[in-house]
Amino acid sequence: MKSFSSTLATVLVLATPLASLALDAKKLQPNEHATNLAGATTIEAPPASFDIVNASDQDLQYYGFPPRPNQNTEPKAYATWLKAMSSSKIRIVPTLEQTSIFHGPAKQMKAPAAAPASASLSTPSGTPSNTYYSSNWSGYVDFSGATSYGSTSYYYIVNDMVVPAATQAPGTCTGAWEWGSEWNGIDGWGSPDVLQAGVEFDAYCSGTYRSSYYSAWYEWYPYGEVRISSLPVAPGDDIFVEVWHTSATQGYAYLVNYNTNQYVEVGFTAYPGYGLRGNSAEWVIERPTVNGSLATLSDYYMIPFWNAYAYTEAYAFYDIATATPVDMESGTTVISYPEYLGAEAFVGYYY
Repeated sequence: MKSFSSTLATVLVLATPLASLALDAKKLQPNEHATNLAGATTIEAPPASFDIVNASDQDLQYYGFPPRPNQNTEPKAYATWLKAMSSSKIRIVPTLEQTSIFHGPAKQMKAPAAAPASASLSTPSGTPSNTYYSSNWSGYVDFSGATSYGSTSYYYIVNDMVVPAATQAPGTCTGAWEWGSEWNGIDGWGSPDVLQAGVEFDAYCSGTYRSSYYSAWYEWYPYGEVRISSLPVAPGDDIFVEVWHTSATQGYAYLVNYNTNQYVEVGFTAYPGYGLRGNSAEWVIERPTVNGSLATLSDYYMIPFWNAYAYTEAYAFYDIATATPVDMESGTTVISYPEYLGAEAFVGYYY
């Protein structure tokens, strides 16, 4: 937990009772259990003899493992999945903490055609001409063309990423927390919900005192972030993240810490009245909304994302090569931006 209890108290909220209604309506399978947070479930670890490589798709789903890519048609995606599953040695029982931190839809500022070339816009050199701009997101976004939930909707999204060392920018000390998150997700660009999971990285400075805070989390906006406090993460850790769904209102998050071989699986439901559209899939560094206001982004220096890809329900394949870059702006100044490294990789930079 953060050292400053008064600050933390303002960002924690009680779990909504509406989620418990959805859980009550869902019949749990024998190895599936409710968590400490209403509406969220988790599945027991499989028996020691479980063969994840040769297991059927049905058995993988039963034991809470994410969808398996086709080894023959998508060998790189399969290799990423196999590495993550082979590193899933210690299944963590999730201890969950509802917050009032929100990683909402992209706050779009300008489309590529409207991006000016004037000196009034401070952008990094080499910014691609097709870049989108947002006040809360930076990263890459793919678009499926889905207008409603169906075969063109994104089904699942994955990537590996490194937890950064969060600080406040050199020469600054605000006397308050600054916030940041790295995540992947479905929906949120032109759709009102976001199904997502990732890692929070925050920094505090007051006088000579400095502190930082890190937590894995999941979220299905308009619900707020739910911290997974029982899965330890630290700067330098290599994290695998996957989110997927089995219906427009049932989602899952699966995170693996490669440095510890610990992993967690959580099932959860959409906010009442909302459902997945599946029109966008994204890999994002975000400054979230905290206590109703857009937070100051913590200085993360750089974050690499790799093995980044997504599939639709019809198994159409998308990656960074098919995606559009997004720069994060504060006013007219870019403060976070992605640099393309290849078909399934990029680096996010604090600017």
